[in-house]
Amino acid sequence: MSEWKELTLGELYEIRSGLSKPSSDFGTGYPFLSFKEVFYNTFVPEKLIQLVNSTPKERESCSIKRGDVFLTRTSETQDELGMSCVALKNYENATFNGFTKRLRPKPETEILPEYIGYFFRSPRFRQKITAMSSLSTRASLNNEMLERLSVIVPSKNEQLAISNILKSLDDKIELNRRMNETLEEMARAIFKDWFVDFGPTRAKQEGRAPYLPEHIWSLFPGAIDDETGLPEGWEEVPLNHHLQFNPNESLKKGVEAPYLGMSALPTQGSIADPPTLRAFTSGMRFRNGDTLFGRITPCLENGKTAFIQNLMPDEIGWGSTEFIVMRCIPPVPKAFSYLISRHPDFRATAIQSMTGSSGRQRVRTEALENYIFCNPDPKIWECLASIINPIFDRVSSYGLESRTLAEMRDRLLPKLMSGEIRIKEAEKIVEEAL
Repeated sequence: MSEWKELTLGELYEIRSGLSKPSSDFGTGYPFLSFKEVFYNTFVPEKLIQLVNSTPKERESCSIKRGDVFLTRTSETQDELGMSCVALKNYENATFNGFTKRLRPKPETEILPEYIGYFFRSPRFRQKITAMSSLSTRASLNNEMLERLSVIVPSKNEQLAISNILKSLDDKIELNRRMNETLEEMARAIFKDWFVDFGPTRAKQEGRAPYLPEHIWSLFPGAIDDETGLPEGWEEVPLNHHLQFNPNESLKKGVEAPYLGMSALPTQGSIADPPTLRAFTSGMRFRNGDTLFGRITPCLENGKTAFIQNLMPDEIGWGSTEFIVMRCIPPVPKAFSYLISRHPDFRATAIQSMTGSSGRQRVRTEALENYIFCNPDPKIWECLASIINPIFDRVSSYGLESRTLAEMRDRLLPKLMSGEIRIKEAEKIVEEAL
């Protein structure tokens, strides 16, 4: 602790605002760091996917280099103000958005980007941001306010040790995320092959070799019906033949139950944020195995959807009226509701059915109930369940592990930043967890 210093951002960084351009300049051009990417990432993503038509002068003045810190300078609420994102490498020809501030380290600054990335996301710094922000019509931060904020700067060796400890947890969380992404892609590929492309039937019709186990392969018809376009013997049915929509569940007012708001639903993947306990008033009710489908603009377009797996057996959760609850009817496997909710054609149909005033449009439940789908041999549902149930069990397991690791990281973060817990002790805790 004797080597630790407390320095102001004004002593450590040069501060400037980003690039403001009309919407017509976006979509082509050079890499661009968006407000959303700053808000949701501790570190700048490896690849910037947004593009902007920027000039050589703009690319020079609004460049992104290793060590740069980006802070959201304006937001609707104080909680969303001053969210940070740190660059761990140079980004050629890239610029950043005008709703953030760039803090570029001064030449004499001795601070590791990996360390400061975690510090700016720590409760200590977040509390300082909230305390000094002004809230009139919008929360905002200016250069003078930022320059007065201070950071704790340990020795270089301790900065490295602290960031390595926290990064080891983040690396495992990221590995789990990629594993879950792969697992869900596998499940979606099976869904598409069996029920959209009718791959097994087409392979049989064309005389190709089986690519599924015999007990599954034998269940698929041998030809496509020319009139229906479906495998022979299959028929078209509305989706409510396979799913219940917003099923009735009894939950007494005032009883505490797991609650999920729309913000808890992910835009990618199936895992929602942990529910919070709230006394039930009114809202949608759900159980394990249900899919929650965001039905309001812009949540639908952004992909807000979750497959519920983290409730206790027979426990009823509740939440926002802005999602539709989808529950499979046996023998259809539970995860089918999630797989179809992520299918592009289903989502396009949902978007086309939206009604209401601009900015507050909603999907009509009836449009989803009447979505046309195929009706295969019931034994095929049983085979699908035998394959995808273990997949989503693993997804749930990886998600739970990541949540535990994230909670550990968030507990260690303020203690490491304040010196309350020493490096060796934290390393032992993390080693046992991994």
